[in-house]
Amino acid sequence: MTNKNDAIKILPDRKLMLTIGCDHEVPWPETLSDGDFAWPKDYRMNDFPKTPEGEIWYDAPDDEYFSWLADYLPANLPPLTEEQQNFFDNRNKHKHLSGFWIGWHAGWHDSESTCRLNYEFPVDFQQSGNMSAVTGREDAYTYQDYAESNADILEPRERQMTPEEFILEDFGWHLVLEEEKKQFDHYWLEFGKLDGINIVLGISSVYNEPADAGWRVYLGMALQLITIKSDRIKEIKAFYHEWKDMVSK
Repeated sequence: MTNKNDAIKILPDRKLMLTIGCDHEVPWPETLSDGDFAWPKDYRMNDFPKTPEGEIWYDAPDDEYFSWLADYLPANLPPLTEEQQNFFDNRNKHKHLSGFWIGWHAGWHDSESTCRLNYEFPVDFQQSGNMSAVTGREDAYTYQDYAESNADILEPRERQMTPEEFILEDFGWHLVLEEEKKQFDHYWLEFGKLDGINIVLGISSVYNEPADAGWRVYLGMALQLITIKSDRIKEIKAFYHEWKDMVSK
């Protein structure tokens, strides 16, 4: 392990999430960042189709649900965060606002999250940055696993993370998944959260959150640019196609 006074910096191609104790830099997960932008899940858009009796229509057919989303999402965007506004303002430059692109990243993120949280962090880790106090979890994806699996797939210009960088990346995941759960528990009281078993085994209940739940703000931003409803539905279908494809890998 590095000396506790040696500040650990993120790789040049990663986006900084925050700087913690000892001036260690924690990156955003690669699934949620690209260049200057980060797009964490946002669960604020929590409405759902209703039955004629006004109850949640948990088992709404896909066609009905997609049609409802095509109207709801672009018309009900919440106030955008500074990061989201920056992303939206630069949409023409980066061309990331599409159902395909959002679904691809969403599926990658949800799939990758099933093998994260590989370390136990002390409660004061964000303040202390004390790497020696971090312990690995039993049956976790270890640094050795990472090094062996990436040895033959890195581009010549890329290098592997050091053990310390690997731990700090996992801490970034820890913060992201903690915030996701906090938001979900606040906004989606009538639904259960998709977990690793749901995703890995492809088993889900109509009472689980829909796959789009945490990505609705980004989908709404994309759909605001499309005037024809049938084209908005195509984008939603593209999101679901890519999400399903990515989580099945």
